[in-house]
Amino acid sequence: MRQLMTILVLMSVIGPALADQKAEVERAARQAELDRACEADREKALAPIREDIYTECVTRQKKDPAFCRRDAAAFNGNRPGGAPRFYDLPACVAAFEFRNSYRR
Repeated sequence: MRQLMTILVLMSVIGPALADQKAEVERAARQAELDRACEADREKALAPIREDIYTECVTRQKKDPAFCRRDAAAFNGNRPGGAPRFYDLPACVAAFEFRNSYRR
């Protein structure tokens, strides 16, 4: 009888903990999905800027095309002294709001 009571007490403690863990895993998966969508949209928005960087590097600066391609690909939208570009896109706003929604 004592073993049965011990098992029941343990189950009542472990059960909710497992449910919380499952919810955390689901939340992390959803956050990762939203972050991927944000970064995909940012990549689309950054593509024309990267192409301009490449073109300027090859034509005006007369540098090696391979170097210019790597240099342009490395551009991630960061601005000196400012916020990175394109985090105001709807997918990025959704990811940010979801990340902070548990704090409310």
